[in-house]
Amino acid sequence: MKTYNKLVRDKIPAVIKANGGKCEVHVATKEEFVPMLTQKLLEEVEELIENPCAEEIGDVLEVIETIARLNNISLDEIKLAKINKKQERGGFNKRIILDSASEFKVIKGKEYIKPGYIKGK
Repeated sequence: MKTYNKLVRDKIPAVIKANGGKCEVHVATKEEFVPMLTQKLLEEVEELIENPCAEEIGDVLEVIETIARLNNISLDEIKLAKINKKQERGGFNKRIILDSASEFKVIKGKEYIKPGYIKGK
């Protein structure tokens, strides 16, 4: 048997068995689940980058919704945070690329952009 040690969707063991396969599984502890969920998010984002389609976006959303539930964050809270951030800083529709900037504090003093920090510079 091939070793995976990765988080899978709830019905995957049944799918494997229904197709004549065998598998070994266990239920993750919370301590194990959080890093595995993070790894699953990275995996799903990589798949989305390779193949930007509704199915891959759905996979990313499924993981994000699970992370939200785990942290007691409602989808309404997420939507409100998204709206607020877009109102404060805009979206990505104008396709603006920041090539360089002098050091400055961003709104509310939460973040800083320092020269040389921007990727690719």
